[in-house]
Amino acid sequence: MKKATLFYKLIAIVIVFATLASIFTACKETEKTPEEEKKELLDISGYTIVRYDASASQVTEGTKNLKNTIKSELGIDLTVQTDWYNPSSAPDPNAKEILIDKTNRKESSDALEKLEEEPTKDAYIIEITENKIVILGKSTIGTVRALKSFISSYVLPSEDSGKIDISAGKSLIKDYDIVQNISITDKLDMDVEVVSTILQSTRPDAYSDVLGTPATIYYPVYPSIVELQYQKNEADNGKLLAILEFSSSNNTSTTGSVWESTDKGENWKIIARPREMIDRSIKGVSMAHIYELPEQVGDMPAGTILYSGTSVNYDRKSHIAIWRSFDAGYTWEEYTVVAKGGGLGEGVWEPFTWYEETDGYLYCFYSDDSDPKHDQKLVFKRSKDGEEWSDVYHVCAFDNSKERPGMLSMTKMGNGEYFAVYEYCGSKGCHIYYKTTKDITSWNPSDPGTPLAVGSYSIGSAPWCVWTPVGGECGTLIVTGMWETNGDGSHRMFVSFDYGKTWDLMANPLPYNLNNQATTHEHICYSPSFFVGADPSIIYYLNTTNTNDPKYDVAEIKFARLKLYE
Repeated sequence: MKKATLFYKLIAIVIVFATLASIFTACKETEKTPEEEKKELLDISGYTIVRYDASASQVTEGTKNLKNTIKSELGIDLTVQTDWYNPSSAPDPNAKEILIDKTNRKESSDALEKLEEEPTKDAYIIEITENKIVILGKSTIGTVRALKSFISSYVLPSEDSGKIDISAGKSLIKDYDIVQNISITDKLDMDVEVVSTILQSTRPDAYSDVLGTPATIYYPVYPSIVELQYQKNEADNGKLLAILEFSSSNNTSTTGSVWESTDKGENWKIIARPREMIDRSIKGVSMAHIYELPEQVGDMPAGTILYSGTSVNYDRKSHIAIWRSFDAGYTWEEYTVVAKGGGLGEGVWEPFTWYEETDGYLYCFYSDDSDPKHDQKLVFKRSKDGEEWSDVYHVCAFDNSKERPGMLSMTKMGNGEYFAVYEYCGSKGCHIYYKTTKDITSWNPSDPGTPLAVGSYSIGSAPWCVWTPVGGECGTLIVTGMWETNGDGSHRMFVSFDYGKTWDLMANPLPYNLNNQATTHEHICYSPSFFVGADPSIIYYLNTTNTNDPKYDVAEIKFARLKLYE
């Protein structure tokens, strides 16, 4: 009898738990996330896409892309037609239409009037009325951007077939100009949103306001840039810091400087000049790289800014030193020496700093002339606290002592591989090579790597690379450099969408002309710098360019803010 009673009690308990489980499951299935609750959907299955009959070819292609994206993401195949019509038969104001560009519909005209009030030439509008969706720009570039923005913000994958997500708003106006639009591939464009000049050399006294006294002509070179993201003071996050070096025309002295922009690169001001303090007999600070720590290293918290550079007297000695700043770049302390070398031909050069989150080490890559067995080699050291550094690891140290690799930069790609790019000067000329590894501490130093080329086109010297997840399944990898070794003078960049297995060419957003000014050509594009922002579709780009006037000896540090659009 007791066993039976126990049995029925167990059955009752099971039923209770089953009931509770079903209740909780039902709650979980019907409960909406905050994101789902905010969604506002619009059924466009009965709409027609209407394009301005005289649209530019870029808008025509953008319209095709819109149609194809709606079909692939929403499962509906909308008809596309132009706005041309028989004058005796006016358009139906009640028809459901997606209006592209400056169509003859009243809704397009009304939207264009709103855009005319915007001061910038490439402003665009996306407007959703009762039965019309207007996608329109003041310019062709503006309309192309409006199409891309509509696709990325409204045509979102949904279980509700035929419905777009209009949560982004029924009236959206963007009011900034675009300096240039670069088509990288059929599926990826780049807008050059801002171009500004940080500093320009024109006369012997060009830097008197910066250096304090007039001097021999100083050329601005070796720019490097970072967007602050890990600052304790939230107001500092989003600021841009750029560093550059003033190099005298006779290479007798160099000095570094730190510049700040609080408006995403439109305007700049100098805020600091890190000086050599560990060895007062060394006067110059050169070839620097700026980096923000994403996590704590030793006694340095996340957000500490590092300025790694070569302190050098070219005729006697050099060392790789690192300065640090705890106040967003305004004050600096030279706190460690990574490596020491001799003067020109025996020195240590061109540091590149990197924090590796997988092992917690701070890495410093650099070019090393100090080993008599090699003309030059690429090496690195690492540190757990930023002060005590390991022995030397090799990236490139070739058997032929006359082969000379140098000027390394590196990025980590979405497949977990590290991609390093460097110049390789030797028996085959001076070209840019690259190599990859899955282990940042192991690079197979005897492997020369792969030359970077598309057909007969290649570049040499001063390479830089960057990877962003934007641009497809494998993201976008971009490499730039200085010399054209076999080109047409356009100085293009290399771009890859498969982690460097294949390459295409793209236009340089900051063009320059090495043949224009013989006296400054060695300073032009020496060396460029990229940085992917907190928004991975934004790339910040610095380069040393020149003016187009052959009468003047002018080099200038230029900035560009680049926006990628899929």
